[in-house]
Amino acid sequence: MSESAKKILVVDDEPHILNLLQFLLSDEGYRVTTADSGESALELSGDDDFDLVILDLALPGIDGFSVCRRLQNQSIPVLMLSSYDEDNYVVSGLETGALDYVRKPFNHRELILRVANLVGRTPPEKNPKLLISDDVRINLDTEEVICRGSIVRLTPTEYLLLRLLMSRQGMVLSCEEILHEVWGADEWDGYRQMIKVNIQRLRNKIEKTPGNPAIIVNQWGRGYRFVPGVTIS
Repeated sequence: MSESAKKILVVDDEPHILNLLQFLLSDEGYRVTTADSGESALELSGDDDFDLVILDLALPGIDGFSVCRRLQNQSIPVLMLSSYDEDNYVVSGLETGALDYVRKPFNHRELILRVANLVGRTPPEKNPKLLISDDVRINLDTEEVICRGSIVRLTPTEYLLLRLLMSRQGMVLSCEEILHEVWGADEWDGYRQMIKVNIQRLRNKIEKTPGNPAIIVNQWGRGYRFVPGVTIS
């Protein structure tokens, strides 16, 4: 396996889940480390520079929410994986700082696609090279985002979401279209709330007044729209 392979920490107290994910992810070329408790996850995360942590919520000792909060201080991306399927758990997980939430039992291929998205393996479009609006500029080769003259640090999901909205200037994108284009899925429970949370995170980084957005606006009952005025070069 290449030394440059992305490193993933899988945290779950169910041995069969750890074994399954280690097999699936290793088969995709990732370097996989496993942990069966919150304490061991935090210890391992302090000793290695992981590109992603796949984190169960119902862990013995320190629970997944607490682990996720600690990992945010280390700027390690988190994908939550849990049998808790109620929307309030999904929302709480995202608000805690997780970039994505997958419910057990999960589709193997869907999980692999979400992991690839989060570790930045989705290739950028070859053309056009730049997306430009009055306030926001994206270099599609380097994935650098500049807003009003300053570099903006986006998560992989936020970047894909912004790129999609900017590339379809003036068009209303439904939540179903956004889900398909950004997450590579067709539907799952709670996806509208997940999109809403990520839109808000993105607004907090690029809008002058996030509470009264002027760049990414809601079209009630239809979806979201990047305000026209974008030019492509």
